[in-house]
Amino acid sequence: MKKILIAFFGISLCASISAQTYTPNTRWPYLYEDFTNGTIYFTGNKKTSAQLNIHLWGNVLHYVSNDGKIYETNDRNIIRVEIGSDVFLYGDNQLMKLVAEKGNNVLLCLRAGDFDSMNAGTGAYGANLNSSAVTDLSSLDLGGLDKPALAKMQEEKNTGRDIPMRNSYYFVINGRLVEATKKEMTLFVGKEQGNEWKSFLKVNKVKWKKEESLKKVLDYFTTKNN
Repeated sequence: MKKILIAFFGISLCASISAQTYTPNTRWPYLYEDFTNGTIYFTGNKKTSAQLNIHLWGNVLHYVSNDGKIYETNDRNIIRVEIGSDVFLYGDNQLMKLVAEKGNNVLLCLRAGDFDSMNAGTGAYGANLNSSAVTDLSSLDLGGLDKPALAKMQEEKNTGRDIPMRNSYYFVINGRLVEATKKEMTLFVGKEQGNEWKSFLKVNKVKWKKEESLKKVLDYFTTKNN
């Protein structure tokens, strides 16, 4: 019995480690390691189910069709996407993961590929320190474009260059999308509430890259709206 339990926990640990170490690459430039059952919600109370994933070039939604090929969705009428247990909403025409919601306000995370940093240079991840550098798409040789066959992509999914990732956070407050940085949020608050806002930041020691800290900011605005 002990041997069985040890084996079980060993398998569980390996599965957990595998899930944590997935890194997108240029031949598989997707947010998830596999296409996953999901649901797309449209305006007019319509929805459909499909095998879904998010392509990191532009953070667009892809699905697998009956012909075994991968297609990009037309996002014009999409209002919500569920992939597994994750929920995504559109912000600035990109799919962002729903982190928290309070009333009509939400906190979103944009998990994006840092393609610019893949250029040769001396910055982080070998990035070019010239901020105006433009990524050459052809040099990246990205997979998942132009209706590829899923089976072919799966054969090549471990042969590409790793894509470094970055997180950016955003609030939607009263229907307005605002980047979750001290500068942008202070501009959003305005001078009239400046002192109260500064006091809140000081008391709560807000860390702008920490989700638990950003949830306090979400609570702050939701409380003020009520």
